[in-house]
Amino acid sequence: MEITCIGHSGFLVGLPQYNLIFDYFTDENNIITPEIFKNKSTCVFVSHEHPDHYNKKIFDWRSWGKITYVLDRGCTVPHNLNNAEIIMVREGDDFYIFGGAVKIKIYSSTDEGVSFLVTTGNSVIFHAGDLNDWYWEAESTPEELIEYEENYLSIIRKLAGQKIDVAFIPEDPRLGRNAARGIQYFREIVAPDRIIPMHFPGNDGIKY
Repeated sequence: MEITCIGHSGFLVGLPQYNLIFDYFTDENNIITPEIFKNKSTCVFVSHEHPDHYNKKIFDWRSWGKITYVLDRGCTVPHNLNNAEIIMVREGDDFYIFGGAVKIKIYSSTDEGVSFLVTTGNSVIFHAGDLNDWYWEAESTPEELIEYEENYLSIIRKLAGQKIDVAFIPEDPRLGRNAARGIQYFREIVAPDRIIPMHFPGNDGIKY
């Protein structure tokens, strides 16, 4: 598995037979090129329509190779996408693509849209989208903080016991001292093999 951060919450996960591209927003390092689509099927995921997670440029890639798009049902899709394979999803959906080789399960979010659990071969990947413990301490009452945090915990508890090799979880610096709070809970409750932080500036081009 080769993982490259495209920028913000966008990642390219390269597997021997497939590419998985999550929440493409901007590509300052020209990571997404025609070459990566050669001899591989690609699935492009969009967790929600916020502009820092959804760039409609993803549909221009169709001329480069075989692409399946998996988008939150709240996303607006251009009307001129003839013969594009687009799957609109909601929380609870559970399905296969690429002839059963890749399994996708959809979880909810504490913000807009959804999060993704993707199983391909022996690799299990979770991309949280904007699922996070958005602990806005200066902007919320203590009661609201408890409510918001419990909502986050109720979602990630559904993943407890699930084998996950890599989880992409937000660590937004705007949360100050609470930026890693969601990651800490995810590590304690879900215990994936590896957590990669996202949703912050300056992470474009990092390889894992």
